[in-house]
Amino acid sequence: MTNDNVFGNSRLDYIRVANYYYKSGLTQEEIAQNMNISRQRVNRMLSKCIKMGIVRITIEGVDETNLGLETQLEQKYGLKAVRISGNISEENVYEEIGKTAANYLAGIISKGDIIGFSRGRSMSALVDYMPVVKVNNVVVTQLMGGWNNQQTKIKVDDIVHRFSEKIHAASTLLYAPVLVNNPKLREAIINEPFFYEAYNVIKSCSIAVVGIGDATSKTILPNMEKEDYEYCIRNNAVGEICAHFFDKDGKAIKTPLDERVINVDLDDFFNIPLRLGVAGSKSKIPAILGALRGGYINSLVTDLDTAQFLNDVE
Repeated sequence: MTNDNVFGNSRLDYIRVANYYYKSGLTQEEIAQNMNISRQRVNRMLSKCIKMGIVRITIEGVDETNLGLETQLEQKYGLKAVRISGNISEENVYEEIGKTAANYLAGIISKGDIIGFSRGRSMSALVDYMPVVKVNNVVVTQLMGGWNNQQTKIKVDDIVHRFSEKIHAASTLLYAPVLVNNPKLREAIINEPFFYEAYNVIKSCSIAVVGIGDATSKTILPNMEKEDYEYCIRNNAVGEICAHFFDKDGKAIKTPLDERVINVDLDDFFNIPLRLGVAGSKSKIPAILGALRGGYINSLVTDLDTAQFLNDVE
């Protein structure tokens, strides 16, 4: 029989419980038996030991990492995970962010995952640094069409192909351009059986790995007409993910391009459980902030300077 009702819980009692647990290595059940109290009370006392300053927890090496800042960003923006590369220069920002993203992704891929990619330099660097791992029944797909006037390594279809080789996974390609000349051509493509089958894979994605584009860049999409670009700017577009544009608050911006773009539907994109944004540098801060505010991503890999800005902004 425990003695919870008469146990006084003096400061010495708290110290004794802490000593048993942290120094002597006793379990909570053993402490409860020794002190003739319930295990639940032992648990409550151990928690209060920290609040009372009797126990101070230190983690060796934590001050040499960005763990504190990562946790603050996770809490501030409601993110599942944040990973921060070191303080790096503009010249190697894509390389270092890609390396950090590769290490994170390698640790979370599970059997049966379907992983969708967008395009870009960060995505390409991620593939370059991705460890060679083997996970059963993983499929890799593209979240948007490709185009031919890019460097080969940053095209989405090439990224999907190289990544699937790295992790010994199957791949599904769209075999379609990201931007076509007119809505009728887009309609014809998305009604083809090959596209329908590929898109069903996209809708089943468990992980999306995406770059975050700067909507003020005139090269944001191939064959983008001057009037399309000016329309986005007039409507205050700051960022783009998979050819979906949004403003500084993350509000989606409908554009004339929507009728000509071949990409994952926005509702289907938001249904993907893990949406990892991989982006950094000063020029992309408005786009990253918009993506966070709009919930386009729920995990983030970025650089230290960008992370500090995101933490400080109101």
